[in-house]
Amino acid sequence: MSIILESYGFLAGKVVQLLELDFIDKLKTYEINARQYGVLIKVNEMPNSSQKEIAEELKIDRTTMVDHVDHLESLKYIARVKNPEDRRSYCLSITEKGKQTLDKCWEILQQSEQNVLAALDNEEKALFKRYLKKILKGVV
Repeated sequence: MSIILESYGFLAGKVVQLLELDFIDKLKTYEINARQYGVLIKVNEMPNSSQKEIAEELKIDRTTMVDHVDHLESLKYIARVKNPEDRRSYCLSITEKGKQTLDKCWEILQQSEQNVLAALDNEEKALFKRYLKKILKGVV
């Protein structure tokens, strides 16, 4: 047995890699990647927020955020709307097409997670999620 299999980081990274490979492949149908899906989720959760606020929430640099927003807007998943409090800036809002895409992609994500976590029973999945949340809570 390789010593690398004793590394939490390696094991966690491999699980993430499996999840991403399955999920990213299926997202191609909607012409977005996992990061853009994350932006779409945050725009939905934080209506009328600025691009900067969404970027800060997701820890995305300004240039990358502009690229993501431009792409999502070109697909008509989100819209830039003039900020009523500051006419020099824009707020982001999700479109109806964006909401439909978000729902479909959520189903895809759930299926990808089920595929990758198929070796675990429901109790193990619940424990796994609980431990992940506990780790995140301790760090964030």
